[in-house]
Amino acid sequence: MIRSINLKWKVYILLVLTNIVGFVLFLSGFFPSKIVLPGSNTFLQPSLDYKTPFLTQNGKPQFKKLILVVVDAMRADFCFSDESNFKFLHELINTGHAIPFTAYSNPPTVTLPRLKGITTGGTPSFLDAILNVADDYDDSQGLHAQDSWVYQFKQLNKNINFFGDDTWLKLFPNEFGEFEGTNSFFVSDFTEVDNNVTRHLDHQLSSSSNWDGLILHYLGLDHIGHKGGPHSTFMKPKQAEMDLILQRLYNYTEKNQDTLIVFMGDHGMNEVGNHGGSSAGETSAALAFISHKFNTHNDKAPLPVSSDYTYYDQIFQIDLVPTLASLFSFPIPKNSLGVIARKILELWPESQRGKILLENCFQIMSLYKAKNGPTGNTWMAWESMQNGDHAVDEYYSFLEKVQSDMASSAINYNYKHIYIGAGMILLTALITTGIFNLYFLSFREITTYLVISFEVFTLIYSIHFHGSSLIEEEHQIWYFATSLSLLAFGAFYFKVFGTKSKMHWFLTILLSSRILKAWNNSGQKWFSDGTIANYLFKYNQNLLWVLITLTYFATAVSICLQGNLNWLLRVFKTKQAPALTLEGTMINLCVFVAVSVSFSFKLVSYFIDGHTPPGIFKLLLVWILESQDVNTENLNIEDIDLKLQLQGISVQLASYMTMATTGALVLVLIGRRIQKRYTGTITDIANIITLFLIHQTRHANIPIFLILLVMKLALAKLVYQTSTNEKKFVIDNHIICITFLTLCLQHLTFFSMGNTNSLATVDLSNAYNGVQTYDVVIVGLLTFVSNFAGSIFWSVTSLQLVFEPGMASFRGASPTDLTSYPRLKYRILLTKSLISLLFYTVSATNLVASCINLRFHLFVWTVFSPKLLFFASWLILINILIDLIGAGLILTI
Repeated sequence: MIRSINLKWKVYILLVLTNIVGFVLFLSGFFPSKIVLPGSNTFLQPSLDYKTPFLTQNGKPQFKKLILVVVDAMRADFCFSDESNFKFLHELINTGHAIPFTAYSNPPTVTLPRLKGITTGGTPSFLDAILNVADDYDDSQGLHAQDSWVYQFKQLNKNINFFGDDTWLKLFPNEFGEFEGTNSFFVSDFTEVDNNVTRHLDHQLSSSSNWDGLILHYLGLDHIGHKGGPHSTFMKPKQAEMDLILQRLYNYTEKNQDTLIVFMGDHGMNEVGNHGGSSAGETSAALAFISHKFNTHNDKAPLPVSSDYTYYDQIFQIDLVPTLASLFSFPIPKNSLGVIARKILELWPESQRGKILLENCFQIMSLYKAKNGPTGNTWMAWESMQNGDHAVDEYYSFLEKVQSDMASSAINYNYKHIYIGAGMILLTALITTGIFNLYFLSFREITTYLVISFEVFTLIYSIHFHGSSLIEEEHQIWYFATSLSLLAFGAFYFKVFGTKSKMHWFLTILLSSRILKAWNNSGQKWFSDGTIANYLFKYNQNLLWVLITLTYFATAVSICLQGNLNWLLRVFKTKQAPALTLEGTMINLCVFVAVSVSFSFKLVSYFIDGHTPPGIFKLLLVWILESQDVNTENLNIEDIDLKLQLQGISVQLASYMTMATTGALVLVLIGRRIQKRYTGTITDIANIITLFLIHQTRHANIPIFLILLVMKLALAKLVYQTSTNEKKFVIDNHIICITFLTLCLQHLTFFSMGNTNSLATVDLSNAYNGVQTYDVVIVGLLTFVSNFAGSIFWSVTSLQLVFEPGMASFRGASPTDLTSYPRLKYRILLTKSLISLLFYTVSATNLVASCINLRFHLFVWTVFSPKLLFFASWLILINILIDLIGAGLILTI
C-alpha cells in the first residue's frame, strides 16, 4: 500500500489525466474531419463536349437572380399546416407560384452543419455540431477549400449580398459584396436580431442595388423556440412577420421575373423548442421554390396537421444544391450528394430531362469513384447507364440508391486514434479497479457488501451502453438504481426499520424521488403531456408561482439557519453568539438582495417569454417594472420598445443577482477568518451555490429544488443519526455510501429536469442571464450550469453529507462532522474521488467499446455520438471540474 498522501494524489491525478487524454484521443478519431474532394467542379458529360445541359430551349438558364431566405428552425408545419400563419405563402401555393416540399435535414440538426449541407450538398460531420458552438473562437469552419453553389454562382461573375446569421460569414469570409452578420446564439433576442436583417431590404430591393444573389438568414423564430417552444405566444406573430417579408420579396420579383425565391428552414425543432437531434420535428424543415414562372402545379394549402411533420413531397435538404445548379446552369458542386428535385425538373421539356439527370449521375459517380474506385455493383450499373437512353424514373432510382449508400459511409474513422485512446481508457480502468479493491478490501472495518455492490452496479450500468434503446431511455436505469440503492442502504446501513424517526425520513426520500421522476419527460422514445412540469406551466400557474416562492423561501432559510450564518441572526449577545456584527449585517443584506433580485428576475423573464404572472404576482411584477421607470398602463409584450426595455432590465437584474451572490460568498469567507469559525463553511457555500443554481433554472423546474432541499434534509437526518448512534464510526463506509447515493441522485435529477442524451434537449433559455452580447466562454459556462444544475446541487450536497451532516440537518456542529478532523479532509476527498473514478473509467471503457463495435450502426450519429459528448461533459465538467477541483477549493478556502 502507498503510505504517502502526496504520492497517492500523484497516482490519482496521473490516472485521471490518462483517462481524459485517452477519451479525448478517442473522440478525435471517432469524430474526424470529413474527407472532401478539393477544387471546384466542371460539367462532366462527354457527349455534350463538357458543356452545360441545363440551359432552356432559348439557350438561357431558367433564372438569373436568386433570393435565398433561411428562417432558422422553420419546421414544415409552421409553413404548411392549418395552424400556420403564413397566409401569403398559402396563396402562392394555391395559385401554383410556389412549389412546396418537406426537406429532410440530416442530423445533427444545428445551424453550422445544415448550412454546409445546403451549400455544398454534402452530409454533415458530427464534428460540425461541436464546432457550431465554438463560433467566434473557431476559424476552421470556412468552405474556402470546398466546392459549393456559392462559389459556382460567383464563377458566373455574379454578385452576392448577405444579411443575417454570421455563421455564413465564417463559412464564406470573402464571397459576399455587401454583408452584415448577426449572432445566432443570443437567444434572448428575437426582435432586434430580425430587424437588423429587414432594415437592409429598402436598399436591396431598390433600383440602385446591384446584386445577383441575396441571402437573408432570420434567427428570431429559432430564438422563440428556444425560449418558449413551438407553441409560444410569439410564434404566430413571428410567422406573420416572415410572411410579410416573403410578400415584399415576391412583389419585387413582379418586375424581375428572372428571379427565384427559395424560402426555407435550415432545420426544425422538437416539441420543447430545441434542436440538434433526429426526431421528426427536428429533421422536417420547410422548403418552397417561388416564382411567377411557376404555374403548373395545383397543390393546396394549408394542409391538416401531420403527426410526422411531412407535407407535400419529401426531399433531402441537400437536394437543393443540384437543383440550384440546374436552375442557374452552373456545375453541380464536387462533393454534393444531392439529387435534382423531380418537380423542378418538370420545367424542362421531356426530351431534355434525361440529359439533366445524367449530368447529376456523372457528378455523383465522380465522387463515388474517388471514394471507392471503379469497382462494385454500383459502378457496373453506372457503366450501363452512361449512354443516356434510360427513362427518368430509372435515373432517379439509381441516383437515390447511390445517394443513400454514399451518405451512410461519408466518414472515415481514424482508427489509430480510436484504438490508442481506447487502450489508455482500458488501462486506466484496470489500474483503478485494482487500487480500489486493494484499498477497500484490505481493511476489516469496511463493509464488504458496500464495496462489492458498488462494483457490480458500475459494471451493470456500463453494459447498457451497448444498446441504443437503453441509451435513449437511460433515465429508467437511474430511477431503478436510485430506488434499489435507497432500499438497500436504508435497510442495511441506515437501519431505518429500527426507529420511527428514521422511517419517516426514509419514506420522505422515496416519495420525493418518485415525484422527481414524474416531473418531466426524461426519455427520447416517448413524449407525454402528462407531466407535473407541463401541468404547472400550462394549466396551474398559480400553484407554480406559489411553489417557486416556497423554493426561494426555503433556500433563504437554509442559507441563514442551516450553516455558519445562523449566529448572525441572533441580535442579542449570548454566550454562544456575539451581537450582530458588521460583516453579519453585510452578509444578510447580500443574501436578501440575491434572493429578492433573483425572484424579480424570474418574474420579468416570465413576462418577456410571453406569460402573465397570476394574481398577486402580477401586482408584484408591475411594482418591479414601475420601480424601473416602465410605463405599466398598457403592458403589451409585443410592443418592440417595451420588449427591448424589459430585456435591458432583465440583464441588469441578473447581473445584480450574480454580484450579490458573489459578495455573499466573499463575505462568508472573510467572516470565517475573522470569527475563526471553520465548521459550517461547506454548508454556507453549498447553500449560496444552490441559490445561483435556482437562478439558472427554467421556471417549471424551479420547484424541483424544493424537493431536492427536502431530500437533502432527510438524507442528512439519516446520516447524522447513523453516525452519532454507531458504536464504531467507519469513515470509509460513510464515504462510499454517500458517494454511491449522490452519484445516483446526480443522474436521476439530471434526467428528471427534462434532459436526455440528445443534443435537442440542451436548454439555452438561461444561457444568457446577465449577458448583453455573445461570449462563448460565459455563455458556455451558463449553459453548463443551467443544464446540470441538479447534478451540481448533489455534488456540493455530497460534501455536506460527508463532512457536515449535523449542519445540513439543522443540528449544528457535531463531533461526528468530519470538518472536526482537518488533517483528514484531503484523504477523505481522495477516497471519495477514487470511488467516482472507478465509475467513470469502467463506464468510459464500455462506452468506447460499444462505439467501436457499433460504428456502422444505423443510430451511430443520432444516439451513440451524442452520448459520447454528454459523457465527456459528465467526465470532465462534473467529475473533474466540480467533484474534484471545485470540492478541493471549497475544502481549502
